[in-house]
Amino acid sequence: MTQPATTRTQDETRSELLIQVCRKCGTVLAPLVATCSRCLSSQLEDIASTGAGEIVSSRVVHREVDGRNGELVPFTIAIVALDDGPWVYSWVVGSVSRCTSEPMRVRYVPGVTAERLPVFRVCSEHCGVRTRSAAA
Repeated sequence: MTQPATTRTQDETRSELLIQVCRKCGTVLAPLVATCSRCLSSQLEDIASTGAGEIVSSRVVHREVDGRNGELVPFTIAIVALDDGPWVYSWVVGSVSRCTSEPMRVRYVPGVTAERLPVFRVCSEHCGVRTRSAAA
């Protein structure tokens, strides 16, 4: 008999994005996972993320918003590669340009979640953190 999966949620009162680290093997993981993808351990600990990263992939979706009488509003959903290592699904605030060879840098917006996904804001500069390519 299998055990029901536990549901985890981000604490919306915190000012930082929480990610996880496996206590058994040290793998850094995205938020809200139940087991380590490397060793399958469920011994995970929440740690604070730097909150900075780069957009790996994004897509604009059009959705209804309360109070807009059925009008569709564009929103950007994205996969963000955090500087800490894991990738997270998220919503992005700000214009996401598809016509650039430079990585699009984003920073976590504290205290804001949308449908359990963290929200990131497009940075005008490099968010004060070195990019993955510069760190390599």
